[in-house]
Amino acid sequence: MQAKLPEGSCVAPVIIAMDKTQLTQFSGGQQVYPVYLTLGNIPHTIQCKPSMQACMLIVYLPVEKFMGHNLSKAAQSARMHRVFHKSMRLLLEPLIKAGLEGIEIVGGDRHVHRVHPILACYVANYLEQCLVTCCKFGTCQVSSETECTG
Repeated sequence: MQAKLPEGSCVAPVIIAMDKTQLTQFSGGQQVYPVYLTLGNIPHTIQCKPSMQACMLIVYLPVEKFMGHNLSKAAQSARMHRVFHKSMRLLLEPLIKAGLEGIEIVGGDRHVHRVHPILACYVANYLEQCLVTCCKFGTCQVSSETECTG
């Protein structure tokens, strides 16, 4: 990948992470998907320390429980999945252009560098993996097995 970039450019691996979260009891039991962003070239020892602020919250995606009162549960679920995917597409769309064209960033050496950010990793638990991959809960996204064994 690096060899395909113009002279002086570099790749910045982007890591996206999310996990459905219950808001406070005062919010009526609402749930959201907080989406976090970090870079893959940041050392793990720094990424894991909240005080270092290497991981940023970029958006809360709401989880709507009632998306059409006259719809069946399957139709409501399908609508929720479509809204989620549309939201993620809108959220990550600028990353596509930045990855293709590159962006100028001032580095730690105080020089301007052309960086091409690319989505390198999506971190999520099983429920969010099912949501992102459009798989039925209980099936396995990683192998050809029909049922996940855990």
